[in-house]
Parts: sequence; structure tokens; C-alpha cells
Amino acid sequence: MSWDERQRAMLAEMGFRLPARAVEAVAADEPDVAVIERPPVAAPAPVISRPTVAAPAPRIAPALPTTFTDLDTPALREAVATCRACGLCEQRRNAVYGNGAVQRAQWLVVTDPPDDADDAAGQAMGGDAGRLLDRMLLAAGQRRTGDQPTAFVTPIVKCRPPRGRAPQPAELDACEAVLARQVALLQPRLVLALGMQAARRLTGLAEPLGKLRGRVHAWRGLPLVVTYHPAYLLRSPADKAGAWDDLCLARASAES
Repeated sequence: MSWDERQRAMLAEMGFRLPARAVEAVAADEPDVAVIERPPVAAPAPVISRPTVAAPAPRIAPALPTTFTDLDTPALREAVATCRACGLCEQRRNAVYGNGAVQRAQWLVVTDPPDDADDAAGQAMGGDAGRLLDRMLLAAGQRRTGDQPTAFVTPIVKCRPPRGRAPQPAELDACEAVLARQVALLQPRLVLALGMQAARRLTGLAEPLGKLRGRVHAWRGLPLVVTYHPAYLLRSPADKAGAWDDLCLARASAES
């Protein structure tokens, strides 16, 4: 796997440094990901050379309402903005549809529910966490901004749950209908779940995030990779090494 100058810069911002011998060899050949110096971590990095697709999640996907089935992207955005399918609409300021690729996306990035800032702005993943996410995506060869974005970022539920509580099953069911339509419109090759709430919902497994990482799951026929939420990585930078392994696993899965 090779990396250009921008990707090497993004890796440095995430906390990874290329050894001097790798930098000297750049003119002759791009360094393989194996030469990237990682900060020490407690657990060994997962094997990413030959990812194995896990068995489908045991959760049976709910029967989706037909409200969103035939909507195009502008109509779906409007439907989300005015949606009253669950009680979260009562206290939201703005529903968060998501942002990134307009027609086709290589990666669909599904995050934990919007925070207060996202609710106020009506945008997915802003602030410092959003900037870190953008650097992570760029390091993996993806982007949600610019002239040709390749990733689309959206929360697992489109409205902020009050007081930061976890979304309830009925709220998750209502928003999964929106997410299913977003998948149909964007036709991504891979789903990347950021954070425990998004990961548990999409995998259907009530396991710790650490046990959900390091393997490829399946969601609605797509490969699904789980990693840390960028807000968590800002608090626990030592886990950026694990996040980098997850991004490598996602990239390998999308390209296979």
C-alpha cells in the first residue's frame, strides 16, 4: 500500500511518524504501511492482510416504513428536516442529514448521535472531532469535502437525544429507514461505524467496542468496519494506533 505526500502529512497529524530511512526512500519508492512507526499500544494490532467477513449480525433488520423508499436526495433531505417519526423531533433544533459525497460514495461513515454543536448547526461531525475525522479520511484516501468528495458522513440517528442519552430502539428503527435510503442513493462500497452506539446498532451485537473492532462485519450486504469515535481519540490519543489499523482494514475491505 503506497501513500502520497498529503497522506503522509495526515498520518503525522494523527500521531504517526515515518522513520528517517522511509523518508529517504520516498524518491525511489513509496513506503509500505508496514514501515510506519506506531506509538506503543497495550494490545497487538489486528491482522489486516486478509480480512475475514464475520457472520451476519443476529439482529433481524426491522421492516422499514415506505415513507422514504422512492425519494431522491433533495426530497430525502427535506423529509428528514421535517420528520416526526419519533419523539426526538420534539426537542431538536435541526435534524442532521449528513454531508459529503453527493451522488456516489466509496465510504459511508456512520457516527454516534449528533452532539449539541451538530444539533445547532444541522451538520454532521463538526469542531475538533470533525477536523480529526477529515484527517483520518484523507490518510485513508477518502474525503468528505472538496470538489470530488468520496465519503459521506451521517449520524445513526438524525436528531440529538436529550441530555446525551443513548437513542432508544424505536428511534433507531425510525432512522434506519433513512439510512437504508441513503445507502440506496449513495451506493457505497463500505460502511465505517464510528463509536459504540453506531457500532452496536449496525453489527447487532451488544459487545464492547474493543471486541467489535479488528474484524469485518456485514450490514445490508456491505462490509462494515468499526472504529473509535474521533471525539474519543481526542481524549485518548494513544488509541490512534488502533484507529489507524481499523482504517487500513477498511481500505483493504473496500478494495477487495
